[in-house]
Amino acid sequence: MSILKFHCRLLRCVSRCFTATTICYPATIHDYTKVEDPQTEYNNKKRTIILDLDETLVHSTTQLPGVRYDFMVMVKMEREIMPIFVVKRPGVTEFLERLGENYNVIVFTAGLEDYASQVLDKLDKKGVISQRLYRDSCTEVNGKYVKDLSLVVGKDLGSALIVDDNPFAYSLHPENGVPIKAFVDDLRDQELLKISEFLGSCYVYEDMRDAVQDLLAN
Repeated sequence: MSILKFHCRLLRCVSRCFTATTICYPATIHDYTKVEDPQTEYNNKKRTIILDLDETLVHSTTQLPGVRYDFMVMVKMEREIMPIFVVKRPGVTEFLERLGENYNVIVFTAGLEDYASQVLDKLDKKGVISQRLYRDSCTEVNGKYVKDLSLVVGKDLGSALIVDDNPFAYSLHPENGVPIKAFVDDLRDQELLKISEFLGSCYVYEDMRDAVQDLLAN
């Protein structure tokens, strides 16, 4: 097997399926209620934020990236071990720590466990992430990987949001999706800061899907 073919096969294994297709959010307006007093008993219940991994928190590549990489993991592929170079999105450490103060933080990735678990071990040194779901937990739709949020929160979908650069990944629950620009190697990227500020305001909503509607309307 040539090196080029080997690299291509490895990339298909460690990368989740991405599509540039724009998801049209439903026009139906739900009767969600905005909480006037953010200190109510319901509002103090800890909510859940589900995070994608690749191109949301980090960018990984089998070749040396154009910028300095933060760490490297080794992934076994057909009797050989290949290096994967990982670039952390700017502010990701602070982002995770801030989320952990108020939310249950879960990572749901379409990446394979062998790869993604190593990345998360290095990324989450303080143990903020309470649960990890990998490709084997995804639902395959037309050959693409979709994340079913009910596996995480059951029927209580109003208590959870997912941050993902790929809208198709949360197409089963589009009202729960917080879109984020895909990260590759822009070390001036400020997307996590913006998302952190948005998520910090979600506690004024009884149903966090209403917060997403307000975000997309602005």
